[in-house]
Amino acid sequence: MNALHDTGIPVRTKRALVVGAGISGMATALRLQQIGWEPLLVERAPGRRTGGYFTVFMGDGFEPAKRLGIFGSIRDRANPNARFLEMDRRGKFVPGINPSAMMPVSTSYSVLRGDLEKVLFEALDGLVEIRFGTEPTAIRQGRDHAEVTLSDGTTERFDLVVGADGLHSAVREQVFGPEDLYRRDFNQVIAACLLDRPLSGVRKGDNLLVVDVGRSVAVNAFHDHDPVAMFLYCHPWPAAEARKQPTVALREVYGDFEGSVVPELLDAVDRAESTLFDQICQIHLSSWSRGRVVLLGDSAWALTLYSGFGSSLGIAGADLLGTLLTEHGDDIPAALGTWEHRLRPVVTRHQKSAHFAKNFLLPPNRPVSVLRRMMVRTAANPTTGKLFQALLPASKATQAAGETEQNIGGSRP
Repeated sequence: MNALHDTGIPVRTKRALVVGAGISGMATALRLQQIGWEPLLVERAPGRRTGGYFTVFMGDGFEPAKRLGIFGSIRDRANPNARFLEMDRRGKFVPGINPSAMMPVSTSYSVLRGDLEKVLFEALDGLVEIRFGTEPTAIRQGRDHAEVTLSDGTTERFDLVVGADGLHSAVREQVFGPEDLYRRDFNQVIAACLLDRPLSGVRKGDNLLVVDVGRSVAVNAFHDHDPVAMFLYCHPWPAAEARKQPTVALREVYGDFEGSVVPELLDAVDRAESTLFDQICQIHLSSWSRGRVVLLGDSAWALTLYSGFGSSLGIAGADLLGTLLTEHGDDIPAALGTWEHRLRPVVTRHQKSAHFAKNFLLPPNRPVSVLRRMMVRTAANPTTGKLFQALLPASKATQAAGETEQNIGGSRP
């Protein structure tokens, strides 16, 4: 497809292949369409996935989402009147704290991943071609293009290939090498599913965190939606563990909890139509692009749920990529280099923060568990909680927010 330049000379429309119809992939396709490119979005799944557990959409993503035209449709499902409780392995309930209070931001939304993906999918409707059940089987790069063979039998040329196909990225495997070269395991496993009925002894709308050394369970309540149960536990071989049946693996780890809550949660996993079950890890690459191929989102960095910034940074990264491709014109490698230079410090900071945050949700040993319990008791107490909030590093949070805005914020065409 060609467009006419102001001089009357036809200008070829640039084409991009975006692999992965998750949050990062759909945001990238939308942004590329906005700057006049012709994106093709492919997804290996046979249709749009509507499930997925919750995510916290941070303020870092608000302005990029506004510029993409989707912010007004993003729904905050947090209940402002919800209680936060904790329970030990003996079934004893104690007051808890809102984990978002520990985040270095003042504003965030509790969002279901499926809600956010639905907003992006509807924004793409009629604007971008999407092929489900399709993925690249071969990527061959020339000096100024990438030739891609797809699983539907077609072979096409693109100016840019964007790998946004998640933690276990096929694009990364084909262009950068095996996942084992870049994956840094946390030696932890996650399982998540929707709850189809209330829990005994837990009031509707309550958020619950069950914490023990090396294992925890979170029940997150949402406005006008079924709650989500999330299991986290340590394991020396997480990749092998994640290949088990979730119901079998979880009962091996959580079968000795007393009381009714955890057994009911395990029964809910048995009944669930689908359960997320995977290892927790980050991706670390020395460069996110090679030639005309670039990685974005979990394919490139995988912040993990502990950082809380995965979805917002996926959208912000897509927005910034489109801006720099416009600014650099035909010099796509220069645009990719500038994009990484501006984005990498933000990603590095959030990857590092995840290593601290993981100890709050999943204490690895008894001393950390005791220290965590003391911190929660202090923060949950009406009197000492005010002092605890006052001692949080607000200046560092403000500094971090300013750095993020400087690197990936601002106006764009």
